[in-house]
Amino acid sequence: MAALEIPFVRVRRKMVAARIDFMSQLAVFHHEDLLRPFTDDGITPLMVVQHLIDADRKILQQLRRVQEDDNPLFDTFAHLLPVLVDSAQPAPSLDEALRDMVQCRDELFAYLSQLPASAWERPFHSNSWGVRKFSQLVNTLPLHDRQHSRQLSTFHAHSATS
Repeated sequence: MAALEIPFVRVRRKMVAARIDFMSQLAVFHHEDLLRPFTDDGITPLMVVQHLIDADRKILQQLRRVQEDDNPLFDTFAHLLPVLVDSAQPAPSLDEALRDMVQCRDELFAYLSQLPASAWERPFHSNSWGVRKFSQLVNTLPLHDRQHSRQLSTFHAHSATS
C-alpha cells in the first residue's frame, strides 16, 4: 500500500515547501503594504494570495478532467488561469484569504492522495508540451507557487527602496 502513496508523498513535499516559501515571503510585508499596488496594473500582495486561491480551484478542476476524460487535451495552466485577480472585487481580509488558501490546498491534497499509482501515469495531450503524464502536470504546481514567491520578493525589494 505504501508504494501507491509515493507519487503523492513526493509531490506533496514539494508543494508544501513551495507554499511555505510563499508564506515566508508574504510574512515580510507590513499589514498596510498587503493592499499596496506594486505594479502598473495595481497588483497587491493580497491579490497574489487571491490568485493562488483561484489557481488551486481551477487546477483541481483541470486535474479531475485529465483523470476523467477520454484522451484529455490540456493546454498549459497559463491558458487556464486568470493572469490577474479582478481588482474590482473587494479584497478579502488576510485572515479570510489565508483560510481560503488552506481550504483549497486541503481539497487538492485530498483529491491527489486518493489517486492510485496508475492515475499518476495517465497520459494527456497538450498543444504546448505534447504527450505528458499526469505526474508531470502535478509537478508544475510547486513551480507556480515559487513563481509568485519571487514576485512577492520583488515587491518587497521595491518597497524597501521606495
